[in-house]
Formats: sequence, C-alpha cells, structure tokens
Amino acid sequence: MLYIIGIGIHDETDMSLKAANAIRKCNAVFAEFYTSPVKFDLENLEKITGKKIILLDRKQVEEDEIVLNSAKTKDTAFLVGGDALSATTHTEIVLDAKKAGIPVKIIHASSIFTAVAETGLMLYKFGKTVSLPFPAEGYFPTTPYTNIKENIDSGLHTLLLLDIGMLSGKAIDILLELEDKMKGNLFTVETKLVVVAHLGGDSVIKYDTIENLKKMDFGALPHAIVVPGKLHFHEEEFLDIL
Repeated sequence: MLYIIGIGIHDETDMSLKAANAIRKCNAVFAEFYTSPVKFDLENLEKITGKKIILLDRKQVEEDEIVLNSAKTKDTAFLVGGDALSATTHTEIVLDAKKAGIPVKIIHASSIFTAVAETGLMLYKFGKTVSLPFPAEGYFPTTPYTNIKENIDSGLHTLLLLDIGMLSGKAIDILLELEDKMKGNLFTVETKLVVVAHLGGDSVIKYDTIENLKKMDFGALPHAIVVPGKLHFHEEEFLDIL
C-alpha cells in the first residue's frame, strides 16, 4: 500500500490526525519538500508519528523511484508539503503506482490553492494557475504573461506560484520585464497586486501598487502573488481593509 500524504501548508503541526495515524501504520516513511517549501521540523515530525522519516531529493523521487519500489513490498508513506496532489510530480507517482498494481490511499491537507481565499478573493473566480520561473541566459518564457492576460481578459484572478527560492520582489521585477517584452499593458508601477507570504502560519497579505509592494519586506518564504481580475464589491471591500 502506498499512502500519499499532504502535511499542510505551513509546518508539521498542520498534519491531520488521519495522516498521523496512517504514517504510524507504515513500514517505511519518505518525504520531499522541494515542491513546496514547508517550514517543517523533521525531528518533531518523527516525534509526532513515531517513525524514522527519510528525506528525498528531486532525483530520488522523480528518477530513482525509491517510493514506488518500497511500496511494492511494504506499506509506505510519502509525505509532501501542502496538499497531497498539488504537484504533478505526485500525480505521476499515483499513476505509476496504479499501473504497477500498487493500492494507493490519498490523504489531503491544506494548500495554497484554498488558503489564498484568506485574501478575500472568491475561489471560484480564479482562472488558470500560473508558475513563474527564474529567467536564465537564453531562457525567458513569456507563457506566464500570456496566461495572466487570458485570465484578466476573462475577468478572472490569477494565482502566481513562484519558482523555488523566489521572493515576491524578484517576481515583480520579472513581471515588469515581461511587460517590456510583451507590451500588453498588464503591468505598470501603479498596477495593484496581492502578495501573500507564509500563509497558514504568521500570514502576511498586502494589497497595493507594484511601486509600494517592491519596497516591502515579506520575510521568509514561501511567497505567492495574486493578479486580481474583475473585482466583486465584496472583494474590493475585503482588500481595502487588509
């Protein structure tokens, strides 16, 4: 049996009782936190569950198939930050397990996809989620800009997930560079965005112009950005009191 277990958006104390009980029943427990930078305390997580937890890197998860190989012969738990299936990496593991005839149990948890409602923006008014990568030499993808524009044209909000290690200030710089390239009139220094940081813990949420947001220190990662679409008056009222 393979358990794919989300431990929540902030730290190990977000984990549900169902998750903790499932982990205690397993013969092997693995975890990865590169897809979601949870502020976990591995020692405390092991104390809560009574299990030795082996932390895996990207290669061990995506190429070496350590989790799947373990689940072929024993009950195995795979712990991930946020919800169990927020990352495509985890859905791929579920698919591979099912193809191999391994029973799979999913245990869900809080994630950025629901916690973003703390901004006061209505979840059903969000469009396509957009990932913003770090540019590199010869690599400056414009797809994030195109997807944001499609959402805005439809009146929908955009949840912008930032690359691993990316601060909101750097993300805003990239958005302005994309504006210079694409010239779609989406972003100026007066454009208002929502920046959220470490939701689920000591949450910080600010709604302001790009000019002002760039001057703010949002502290520890993770950060995310929401590009608002057409605002309902209740949403406007909520944002105005942040």
